[in-house]
Parts: sequence; structure tokens; C-alpha cells
Amino acid sequence: MALGLLALAACGTGAAGPQATSARTHGSGTASTTPSPAQASTSPRPLPRLAWRRGPDLPVAVSETGVASLGPDVHVLGGYVGGRAHSSTHLVLDTATGRWRTAAPLPLRLDHVGAVVVDDVLYAVGGYGPNGRPTTGVYAYDPGADRWSPRAPLPLARAAAVVAALAGRIHVVGGKGPLGDVREHDVYDPSRDSWTTAAAMPLARDHAASAVLNGRLLVAGGRPHDLDRVESYNPTADRWGELAPLPKGRSSLAGAALDGWFLVLGGEDSGETRVLHDVDALEPAANRWQQLAPLPQGVQGVQGAVVDGRLYLPGGGPAAGGLVQSARLYVLEPV
Repeated sequence: MALGLLALAACGTGAAGPQATSARTHGSGTASTTPSPAQASTSPRPLPRLAWRRGPDLPVAVSETGVASLGPDVHVLGGYVGGRAHSSTHLVLDTATGRWRTAAPLPLRLDHVGAVVVDDVLYAVGGYGPNGRPTTGVYAYDPGADRWSPRAPLPLARAAAVVAALAGRIHVVGGKGPLGDVREHDVYDPSRDSWTTAAAMPLARDHAASAVLNGRLLVAGGRPHDLDRVESYNPTADRWGELAPLPKGRSSLAGAALDGWFLVLGGEDSGETRVLHDVDALEPAANRWQQLAPLPQGVQGVQGAVVDGRLYLPGGGPAAGGLVQSARLYVLEPV
């Protein structure tokens, strides 16, 4: 079902469709421990013309899931279902056919679980378990056998953490540990099935947005409070730097790398009273945020995955908190 040209236009391109909002820029801060970004006068390169469309609904409404792409498939793991936490749900969208299917359920009922792919293997990392506490579980999924296998557990239990793939390794940063928000940065080597430690994130947080862009890990927003802080991790130097803050601090938002930009989408306020439609994009070289056309529906507790230049955003909470889930799939694609 088409949603019209909810086009996303970069500032000054003049390519915005009739329903697009005006782009605006925010900030041009200088990284503190990474090479300085371009000066404030640098103009970001334009985003391509993009639009939202409604994709095929999920078989079940979900939120607080882990989401990752493996080949042409988008995998949706765990989450809240029917207003209840902790699910072993494993849904798979074949983006080539637009059809959903169910796959082998998670070995443990989880929500706020991390999902990431390394070398054509899907991993489920951490999350809240059936007792509502953060877990150390790590599981690898073999799509050929449709089977999960346990891997070396996390050194520290956590949920709602940043989980990302960098140079063939899995980085798990921050999140909610047994005693609250943490800064820990653990790195998993699949070839050795072992963990090492990297530079801790400067700010402890959970429910943040993240993406890997130009070989660096970007982290934005999160809790506690309505964080607007954005940080960048350089794995070569094992250092963190700070980038221009989000135009609007928030948490439970999605993050994705699309065409050289870091997109953050949706979210909610820390009081869990408002769900947001906001979509903002950062080009790291220019270190400027641009506000893009909003989501068709405000959503939080959501994650996204990119396949062939399209961003897939499945499910999420259309209302604040965990009582309401959505079965809608929105796709952001070039037009």
C-alpha cells in the first residue's frame, strides 16, 4: 500500500516532494578523540530522493525486538507480543518475494535482545530473559539447518545494548546490566568463540540507536533521561569521539546506515508518555544533522535493517511503554 511521496530531501537540493518537511541542520561539533570532521561550512552531500511505503504486515504484532538482515532476509527476534514481555518469536521476511515465514524459535524467551550478522551467521545477544533480568546468552543461527546453537556467554549480562558487527567481530556496548546502565564494551571473535574488552563508551546508556558507517560505530540517544549525545568509536585507535548532538534527545529509537548517512528514527521520551515520528540524518564528514520527513506512524521500541538500499522497519510500539505492539512494516526506499 503506497503512502505517497513522503520524500526525504537534503537541505538545498530542492528535491522535496509535496509532503516532505523542510530540512534543517543542527550542530557541527568537533570530535574529541577522533580526527576532526569537516568544518561547519562544509555542505553535506544530498541524500537520494526517498519515500516510505507500507510493506506486508508481520504475522504477529511485536516490539522491543532484535532485527538484522541476512542475505535477502530480514530476521525479527524475540520481543513483546500481545503486551507481554519475553518471546521466542523468530519471524523472517523474504524481501525478494515480500512473504513472511516463521523460523526456529529462540532457545530462550527474550526481549530487548541484540541481533547481528557476521560471516552469514545470525547471532542473538543478551536481552531480558523470562525472569525479567538481563542475560549473558549468545546464540548463533544456522539458516541452512534452521537451528540455534549456544556460544560463549557475554562477560556481563545486559539488555537493550548496542550490538554491532565491525571487521568480523561483534561489539556489545552499554545497555542495562544487573545494577543499571553500563559503559562496558565487549568484543566477540566468532572464529575463537571468545570475548575481549575494548574502550568503554564514555557515557553509560541503554535503548540507544546505532549503526556502522565508514568502519566506525555510531551511537545516538538513549537513556537515562532524553539523551541527545552522539558518539563515534574508531576500532583502529580503540577510541571514542563525540559528534554533533541529536536535534531531539530520545530513546527506544532505531538506527541505520543508509547511503553514507546515519539515520535515527522514531523513539519515545524517557517518561514513556510520547511516541515520536522524527527522522534525522547525520553525514559524519560534515557532522551535521538534517531533519527529514517524519515516519508515517510514530513508533518506539523498534529496530531496522537495510537490504539492497532499502530500510525495513518492522513492528514496534505505536504507543509509549510496552503494552501495545504493531504488526506494520514500513520500508524506506529510493524513488
